[in-house]
Amino acid sequence: MPKDTNIHWCDSSVNLMMGCDGCELWREGSRHCYAGTLTLRHAGRKGWPESFDRPRLFPERLAGALRWPDLTGTARPGKPWLDGLPRVVFVNDMGDTFTESLPPDWLAPSLPAMAASPHAWILLTKRPRRMAEFFRRHPVPRNVWLSTTVTTQATAARVADLLSIDGAAVLGVSAEPLLEEVDLRRVPGFERLSWVKVGGESGSAARPCRLDWIRRVRDDCRAAGVPVFVKELGSRSFDGGERLRPKDFAGGDWDEWPADLRVREVPVRFRPADRP
Repeated sequence: MPKDTNIHWCDSSVNLMMGCDGCELWREGSRHCYAGTLTLRHAGRKGWPESFDRPRLFPERLAGALRWPDLTGTARPGKPWLDGLPRVVFVNDMGDTFTESLPPDWLAPSLPAMAASPHAWILLTKRPRRMAEFFRRHPVPRNVWLSTTVTTQATAARVADLLSIDGAAVLGVSAEPLLEEVDLRRVPGFERLSWVKVGGESGSAARPCRLDWIRRVRDDCRAAGVPVFVKELGSRSFDGGERLRPKDFAGGDWDEWPADLRVREVPVRFRPADRP
C-alpha cells in the first residue's frame, strides 16, 4: 500500500481489493495486464489473492490511507502537475473495483470515510455499467473521481455508461494502453468528460503504440476543452516509421519525448473548494 507511487497521475495508491475476472488485457492467450502479471508472481503470499482470477477484498487497508497527510495546497517536486490538489489516491490499481465476482455493494461501507477525508480518490474500471448501477444506489462523494479504461475504438463505448452517472465531480477516461487509433469524438457527450489520460503499453510484451494515436487524443481533447494527460509513450512506440528507444523502458520520462507531447493536465472542474 504505497503512500508514494511511481504512477505519474496520482500521489498514492491503495488496494482495498485485488484481482479481476478478466478483460481485453487479461484473457486466455493474451496476458498484458501488469496487475495480473504481478499477482501470478506473488499469488498466495500474505497480502495477495490466491490467483488473479479469484479477487480478494482488503477493506481494512483504508484505515492506513486515511491517516496519510493532506497535500492540499502543497507542491510536488516530482509531479508538479498535481501541485495544489488534495492527495490523489488511485484505489485498486491491482484489480477492478467492479469486477463481477465480488458482491455488488462491497465498497459501500468505505464510502463515508472516503467522503469525509481530505483526499481525492480515483476509481478506474473496465466495467462502467456496473459502476453506474452501484452509484444509482449510493451517492457519489464529491472527492471520488470516476473513470473507465478505453484501449480500442470498440471499448470507447464504455464512456457512455460512465457519462450516465449523476453527481460526480470528475468523470475521466484512461486511454491506456492505447492499442489502436481511437476517435473519442464519436462518443456522444465526450466534451462532458473532466479528464483524459493517454499512453502506450509498457512491458516486455508491449504492443506497438504510434505517437499519432496519442496526438489524435490530445487534439480531440483540446478541441473539446477536456484536460489531457500524456502518461507514457510505451515500450514500443513509433513516431512516423521510426521506433523510439528511450532510456526509460516504459517511455515515461517526458524529457525524452517530442516536445509537443509533453502535456500533463489535471481536471479543472475539481478544486480543493469542491471537497466535502
